[in-house]
Amino acid sequence: MRRCDVVVIKYPQSDTIETRSVGYANAIHRRTHTLDYATPFRMSTEIARGTVVDNGRYEVLEEINRGGTAIVYRGVDRALSLDVALKVIDTGADAKVRVPLGAVKREIKYATKLSDKQNNSLCRLMNVVNHGDLLILVWEFVRGSDVLDFINENGGYLRENVARNLFSQLVHAIQTIHAQGFCHRDIKPENAIISDGRLKLIDFGLAKSLESAKTRGIGTPDYMSPELISQDGEPKSGKYDAKACDVWSSACMLYIMLTGKYPFQDAQHPNNVKMTLRNIMDGRIAPITRNVSPQVEDLILRMLNPDPAKRLTLREVARHPWLTDEGDEATREAKKKKVSSQWIIMDRLRRTFRSMTTSR
Repeated sequence: MRRCDVVVIKYPQSDTIETRSVGYANAIHRRTHTLDYATPFRMSTEIARGTVVDNGRYEVLEEINRGGTAIVYRGVDRALSLDVALKVIDTGADAKVRVPLGAVKREIKYATKLSDKQNNSLCRLMNVVNHGDLLILVWEFVRGSDVLDFINENGGYLRENVARNLFSQLVHAIQTIHAQGFCHRDIKPENAIISDGRLKLIDFGLAKSLESAKTRGIGTPDYMSPELISQDGEPKSGKYDAKACDVWSSACMLYIMLTGKYPFQDAQHPNNVKMTLRNIMDGRIAPITRNVSPQVEDLILRMLNPDPAKRLTLREVARHPWLTDEGDEATREAKKKKVSSQWIIMDRLRRTFRSMTTSR
């Protein structure tokens, strides 16, 4: 089952989260909120295979993802003989799901800014074209698995050194986004693709300027920080530290990579969204039962501090011993051996040089 974008504008009437098996033993289930607009109907953004757009430049090949507000197809850029991802959004007046034009413009604006940066951890926006009432965002096509599939393909959780490598790339990608003055607001395993060992962050549909981020109750519930949730079931309002929210979501993603479980999922009511949100508000993190290093556990807990003012900043995360390789015993030993071998080589070169000068 393909992933589905989740935008929580108001808490849904249903308390449940739909879970979808992916066919692996001990697999993490995809958890998708079923909102009113996400019911299965024929979306106006559906395009038949073989359709060509933009004066024949792009051809639609197959559907690869479907969300509440858009469908993503694999296509081909005939001019460049290159596979692309075509995100199709209906902007017509009679669209069954109205997407705020301002949100679409923001996604294009921020993605365009990022496309100018030489960062292999971010998916590039290549073009924007119209097809009737449909707006089509032409993205770089990334071959590979999203992080959730990657975890399941590797037995339901990742070894710590593998998780460290991917998480380091994720942190670098988010740092680039923040440096451009905006936040992602929907960081999760489904929004990161692994291709040839490289992680690429995708989907900037919820991106927002750091200075104007005020709308709360938005994102995917399993990854939402407590300051985005209210006690009475209605979203809070007012400016918040959007960088800190991205840090929180990243910690949830790291937790899932290492454990194969959702950090705030209620054990007795695993599919109940309100229980998940209550656990987030109360700071009830499911214990990490797998054998992980104290350093990474410390990192996760400090990133999941309920108080955004006390939560680690992304800069502090990047400098944490677990990411700088200082907290891993095996890595420390490897460094010692590397330094030792380098010293031996240099000593041999010095001895050789001395013997050459003496012989003269």
